[in-house]
Amino acid sequence: MNILAIDTSSSSMSVCVMSEGVIKGEINLNNGLVHSTTLMPCIEDLFKVINFDKKTLDMIAVCVGPGSFTGIRIGVATANAMSMAFNIPVVSVSTLDALAMNFLYFDGIIISTVDAQRDNFYVGVYKSDGNRVVPVRENEIMSDEELTEYILSLRDKVILSGDAVESVNVNGCIFPNTANNFIRASNVAVIGEIIGAKDKNFANPVYMRKSQAEIVYGQKHKDIE
Repeated sequence: MNILAIDTSSSSMSVCVMSEGVIKGEINLNNGLVHSTTLMPCIEDLFKVINFDKKTLDMIAVCVGPGSFTGIRIGVATANAMSMAFNIPVVSVSTLDALAMNFLYFDGIIISTVDAQRDNFYVGVYKSDGNRVVPVRENEIMSDEELTEYILSLRDKVILSGDAVESVNVNGCIFPNTANNFIRASNVAVIGEIIGAKDKNFANPVYMRKSQAEIVYGQKHKDIE
């Protein structure tokens, strides 16, 4: 199976092609939210460098959030458009799951985080079964204080990854190095293959909360009423 994997759900961006379980190539960028101008060129460059015929794609796996509202929309829209163009299915992958997969061989609690703004984080908590990461509680939004308290309540070893690394400092907590603290499209591809394509429905963003624009809009209309 040939899979194109895409992540644009945070400030970093990653695209990957996996063929028959082998990662053929991956491009990772971490230069801010410029995905609207860099995503398609990176995909085309990747196809060219690895001499891959995009017409042989069988599936697209894309991170659907939570994360950057704009970033998620860019990745999901691109995946859905390519799905229509090539008549292939799209598989939706959680951003938090994909980040946690960087630590598949960690023997303890894996916590992945994505910035939710206003000192809050989208948080996923996992353990590894050796093949994939398994959630041990529902994904949720936590403040940095709530996340700190939660980590302190755990008895297992803990590795904290993602945006909260810069805000949460707990003695004994393990923090990843820079090379492992971003979402890799190769992990998106692996998870996508595990999930499998059950149909050809479009991917839909997972936001977990309203965007700032929606909040402001709602407040304005409430004031008018």
